Amino acid sequence: MGKKSLREFLGTVPLFAPLSEPERDTIASVMSHRKARKREILFYEGDLCTAIFLLECGMVKVYKTTEDGREQIVNVLHEGDLFPHIGMFGGSPYPATAEAMEESSLYSINVQELTMLLQGNAALCIRLLQILEGKIRDLQRRLSDVLSKDMKEKIMNTLSSLAKVRGVEDVDGYLLPIELTHQDLADMVGTTRETVSRIISQLKREGRIEFDSSRIWIRRS
Repeated sequence: MGKKSLREFLGTVPLFAPLSEPERDTIASVMSHRKARKREILFYEGDLCTAIFLLECGMVKVYKTTEDGREQIVNVLHEGDLFPHIGMFGGSPYPATAEAMEESSLYSINVQELTMLLQGNAALCIRLLQILEGKIRDLQRRLSDVLSKDMKEKIMNTLSSLAKVRGVEDVDGYLLPIELTHQDLADMVGTTRETVSRIISQLKREGRIEFDSSRIWIRRS
């Protein structure tokens, strides 16, 4: 991606959209492009946060590892997502591990260079705070889901959220062209693969979803 097209891409990212073209060019000048293979680790939980990432295309999961070694997925990231949000000002560790779920293209930004940019740009600071507030609200909503809804509802809510971000809308619902295993879904909602398999079979019988190795279809509720 050349500099002009990078500027255009930044204009579609909520954090950078309010900036002027010269300001976006300044941001672009401190970005480094890279590719990530499927299952490639971008950073590990606990490592010092030295860079943040902007996802151009693809999908990345962010997860924490429990004491018994299981993954607990805390977020699934898509085009235009900036991550992580904790640690982006430097001096702290990455709060979780990030892994590409499919071949992905992304940009990295050195934390020290980002800090210098923020010091000289009030508009970018305010927009960043707005983005962080939105993330906090999303986490509160997800926590409410965990506390108040049964597992069947959690799975449908998770699939519906993914579909609205990555899916293609048709007459009756959303087609989600991604590889998502039952174990991935279990890690996202905090249950076992066996429970997910049982509920997915039930949802299929009810005609609410179609689920295979490369695509998921969710009926509009």
